[in-house]
Amino acid sequence: MTLLGCTIFFTVAHEGSFARTAERLHLTPSAISHAVAGMEAECGFPLFTRTKSGVTMTAAAESLLPAVQRLLASSESLDQSVAQVNGMHKGVLRFGVFNSACVTWMPGLVPGYQAEFPGIQVKIYQGSYSDIAAWIKNGTVELGFLSDSCAQELDFEPLYRDSLVCIAPKGFATRRPGRVSADELRGQNFVSQRADTDADIQSYLKGNDLHVNTCCYVIDDESTVAMVACGQGVAIMPQMILGTRRYREEPIDILQLEPAASRSIGLACLDKNSLSPAARQFWYRVRAFAATLG
Repeated sequence: MTLLGCTIFFTVAHEGSFARTAERLHLTPSAISHAVAGMEAECGFPLFTRTKSGVTMTAAAESLLPAVQRLLASSESLDQSVAQVNGMHKGVLRFGVFNSACVTWMPGLVPGYQAEFPGIQVKIYQGSYSDIAAWIKNGTVELGFLSDSCAQELDFEPLYRDSLVCIAPKGFATRRPGRVSADELRGQNFVSQRADTDADIQSYLKGNDLHVNTCCYVIDDESTVAMVACGQGVAIMPQMILGTRRYREEPIDILQLEPAASRSIGLACLDKNSLSPAARQFWYRVRAFAATLG
């Protein structure tokens, strides 16, 4: 499969349409159809199922997609290296980020990076820890923020330790002002996020043998705070997100956990030594930024 064939394959898989793929790649629909037919003949099995509503990948094509994404990422890295030798900076940086880092860190990182490297297009993908780890492995993003609890076999550099805290409705009574023990949380109603979204929090609950009662399941930090503020329960959250202005005005109490807990946030990729020039420069910028946070 040629590099152009891989580009066509990836774009059709993403767009779900030969016509939209042709428009994006500045080719004709018949050229896309002919190229896909040629790839299917070369592979010996169908890659896409055609329907009136569009095209979808076959199971065989889905198994090829990660390898195609890695090949395209390698090609992008090569193009960036050539451009760098020529004194130019151009290409694409694809970066994965979870919610709290997206809200608090990315606004301080991306504008400066884009000003220094205006030829680099930054594409940001927001998701859960497990989303980001999967995106790194299959080539959707080149690097991303992760907690060390989810980095596993990825190349990971810890950069910042973020405390976990308990948030409760305003006036929530505890034995020690400003603090709450694990014992005091037993039997409380909790506002919870999906397990793959808050792996560090799940680890704290398990480590302290807390079997929480949950009647409110949400998927983001903003919803968590809103539900706690209106009395639906308590929650454990990273301190990072709670320092922003929008949350300082919410009718909630922020309580230190006893025993204390934290998460280690850092950058993850497949291989730090094989990063593209664009990704490497962003890594340096993130490292410098994290060092200013104390």
